[in-house]
Amino acid sequence: MGYTVKTTLDTLSEAYIVLKELGLAGMLDGTGIEIQPRELLDALFGQKKLALFLGIITGEEPAKMGNLRPSEALEYISAFFVDMSAELRSLPGLIISITQPGKKA
Repeated sequence: MGYTVKTTLDTLSEAYIVLKELGLAGMLDGTGIEIQPRELLDALFGQKKLALFLGIITGEEPAKMGNLRPSEALEYISAFFVDMSAELRSLPGLIISITQPGKKA
């Protein structure tokens, strides 16, 4: 992989916005997703949302992402979700401590 995947709060916020536009926000918030293949393909490729998403998670210009092979794009996307999953694992404990002060997560 030639680019580094970013897992900052800014990255998560920007990625969430794109995923929400695509109807895929459930991939981050755990609510589940319902895919409409034709609309999703149109957004990913016709509107270049895939290049935008890849640009967000790598911190690069979306135009540079057009040179990636599909397998390379998948590697970056997979790495992002794996890294984000690891980063977000502590949230349930944080939520418990906020909603139930004094209770250990």
